[in-house]
Amino acid sequence: MRTMLATAQSGSDFQALNESAKAAVRDVFSRLSISGRELDMPPMGSGDYKALDGNCVAVVISGHVSVVQGHTVIGVFDGGDLLLPDTNVIGPGSAPLRYGSESGAHVRLYQRDQVESAIASEPATIEAWNRALILQITTILRLNALHIRETVGEGLTTELFSAGKIIIAQGAPADDVFSMIDGLAQVLVNDQPVAELRPGELFGTMAALMGSHRRATVRAIEDCKVVRLPKDHFFELIRSRPNAVHGLLVDMASSINELNEEVVRLREQLNHTTNA
Repeated sequence: MRTMLATAQSGSDFQALNESAKAAVRDVFSRLSISGRELDMPPMGSGDYKALDGNCVAVVISGHVSVVQGHTVIGVFDGGDLLLPDTNVIGPGSAPLRYGSESGAHVRLYQRDQVESAIASEPATIEAWNRALILQITTILRLNALHIRETVGEGLTTELFSAGKIIIAQGAPADDVFSMIDGLAQVLVNDQPVAELRPGELFGTMAALMGSHRRATVRAIEDCKVVRLPKDHFFELIRSRPNAVHGLLVDMASSINELNEEVVRLREQLNHTTNA
C-alpha cells in the first residue's frame, strides 16, 4: 500500500509493517472456503474510475489500484492489499471512493456476506481477520502521518475563513498555493461567479505557476478550512515528488473545464439576449 508522495521515503520499518499487513490478508483468505470472481481493471484515466460494489470485499492480485476522492488520488494499493469499498456505509450526500488503475490491475472480488459468515464460523479466523484489519488501519495511519510531513513540512499554515470572507483577492500577488480542507468556496472573475471549490481541491496554483497576480477572487460560501503553502515550498514539492503533478494537473484541468463551460453558458445567454 502507498499514498501519493509517500513511497520511497517510508523506510524499512514501514516496509516490514506493510509486508505484515499483506501476510495477514493472505492468512485470512487461506482459511476461507469461498471463491471470488476476477476483475480486470484496464488502464484508464482517473476521470473514468468507478466505485466498487459495496457488497464485496476485494484483494489486489497484481498491478496498482488508485483510490480517488473527488479529483484527488488519496492512495495507491498494490498486490496483496485489501480493498473495502464504502458504497454501502457512507451517509447520504457523500460520494463513494472511486477505484481504477492507470497501468492496469487485477483484483479478486468476494461477496461481503460470504466473507463475514466464513470468518464468524471459527474463533481463530475472527482473530486473524481482526489482526489483518488492525494492521491495515495502522499502515494507513502511518502513511497519512508521513504524507502530511512530506507534503506540508515547515511553512504550512491552516487557516479558517467564515462564510463571506475573501480567501484570495483578484489582483493580489500570488505568493501562496491553497488546498481546501473543509467547506465550500466560490471563484469569481470581475465579481462574476465562474466555479466552486470543494474539499480536496487545490487552488491558487495557476497564478503561482505563471508568476502573475491573482486572476480571480475566492470567497467562502460557507465556513472554510484551508491549508496555505508558500509557492517556493510548493515548487520544491513538485520538483522532489513528481507524483504530485498528477493530482495538480487533474485539478487544473477540472478548473479549466468549469471555466470553459461557464464561458459557453454566458455566451449563449448573450446571444439569446441579443436575438430577443
